Amino acid sequence: MHIRDTALRGRRSLVAAALGLAAGAWLATGAARAQEGYPNRPLTLVVPFAAGNVTDSVARLIGERLARSLGQAVVVENRPGASGGVGMTAIGRAAPDGYTIGLSSVGPLSLNPALYSKLAYDPAAGFTILSVVYRGPYLVLVDAASPYMTLKDLVQASRASSRGLDFASPGAGSMQHLTGEIFARASGARFTHVPNKGSGQAASLLLGKHVPVLFEVTGVALPFVRSGQMRALGISSAERLPSLPNVPTIAESGYPNMTTEGWLCMVAPAGLPVPLRQRLGEEIRRIMGSAEMRAKVTDMAGFAETMTPEQSAVFVREETVRWGEIVRAAGVKLD
Repeated sequence: MHIRDTALRGRRSLVAAALGLAAGAWLATGAARAQEGYPNRPLTLVVPFAAGNVTDSVARLIGERLARSLGQAVVVENRPGASGGVGMTAIGRAAPDGYTIGLSSVGPLSLNPALYSKLAYDPAAGFTILSVVYRGPYLVLVDAASPYMTLKDLVQASRASSRGLDFASPGAGSMQHLTGEIFARASGARFTHVPNKGSGQAASLLLGKHVPVLFEVTGVALPFVRSGQMRALGISSAERLPSLPNVPTIAESGYPNMTTEGWLCMVAPAGLPVPLRQRLGEEIRRIMGSAEMRAKVTDMAGFAETMTPEQSAVFVREETVRWGEIVRAAGVKLD
């Protein structure tokens, strides 16, 4: 009896294994067929910020062109809140089938892990990185009537003052705030940070002569510079911006350790099949590499990028380490 039971159990095990292999093959074939027919319905492109900012503008430009190349509508969905956490959580919880993608800035992916003790999403493992698409530097700005004509003027004035100079940013822990902190360390300037509730309020403080210095992303500051309301003393990128050719880089002005930029990265939920990752990555890189898109990004005071998924994943990891060190050095914590 023992031998017979053992034989029966062996046959059952073989049958179960065969059924398991068949089910796995069926699922793999079904997944392959689904990918072959991709996309057969509209995509959702989640932006974890409100409409009207640079991230939203770039997302809509990409979405419009991605819809044309894929032959399906791409619906941009703004999901603001919790410093990008609401939108990033929605992306991370979506099915990894290529129908939900997102556009994140440096904040949700690389700043928030250091700024917050707990997040509702996993910045490191919760997403498939598709492509870094945009770089946007920051400007050191003064009011147009300011006596400071160069960065050296600004630094010298801050050192000569017993309390230094105040600088405004859109908020504590923002890239603008951290850029100001980095510049202070690189130049030896004596600054006191004045946080605000958004870029509009920060700009109003400078224009109202309540603070002498503002650090702001180029896309936001460009209209004020072009209208003559603000004077840009330096830009944080490694090269000059084509739309502001007369504004020197901070490094050119004598502070070589000061190069920093914000960036935007297309993502999808973790677990996206490799063929879909490669397909979407290629489509996005083709869009960002077109002359039309490069011109539009230049007009927005940024640089278009065309990184592969692999290059982008390495870049994001390195930036997360870098900005984590900067946040900790600045002693900023938002919870």
